[in-house]
Amino acid sequence: MTTPARFVLAAALLGASAGCVSTAKMTADGEPALSPESRRELAEKVSAGWSEAPRLAARLMMSRYGPPDLIGSSRMLWHGNGPWKRTIVRDLPRPYARADEEEQGIIEQAVAYNLTPEQVAGVSPFSPRLTFDSARMEMTSRSDSEEVNFLRLNLANDVLMGVITVPEASDVFAKTLKLEAAGRSVPYMKGLAFGPGRPAASPTPP
Repeated sequence: MTTPARFVLAAALLGASAGCVSTAKMTADGEPALSPESRRELAEKVSAGWSEAPRLAARLMMSRYGPPDLIGSSRMLWHGNGPWKRTIVRDLPRPYARADEEEQGIIEQAVAYNLTPEQVAGVSPFSPRLTFDSARMEMTSRSDSEEVNFLRLNLANDVLMGVITVPEASDVFAKTLKLEAAGRSVPYMKGLAFGPGRPAASPTPP
């Protein structure tokens, strides 16, 4: 191992608690950075100090997508994992007493999606947990689980395609969460029902 690579490994392992971020593939000098095994070990060490829900979320994402590409003291990031353009898991302390009353937004996941400003204005009222970036061609959802992100983004796509209205999407969202809590399998919570990078085009009128 050359000196730059040793430095990156040591800095990542020793500086993580201070907010140091480790890169996944190459250093600035073109040297190999942390191996997947080292990144997983570092991620588990860092997340061990997190509160319970973010810690479990980070380890679940690792079980599904492997170790994160970037590791910081309070967040972990995956690039291009599965259908996602980006996944971020954050350690956020809950500011409220009952954990079941509100989503904390631990898991942020972005998908490539080309929206016009008019489409953004039309779908934004559906959920404050959805964000849109027309310049970067992204649609992002934040929740406490990947399954809820799938559901919210699938319903947002339905609104954008003219399949349902915003009030209908909100109603379906609430009913679907109740079905899932009752142990029912819900396809809209298993994956994206649309392809990444959907063009910004109005649906064909019926």
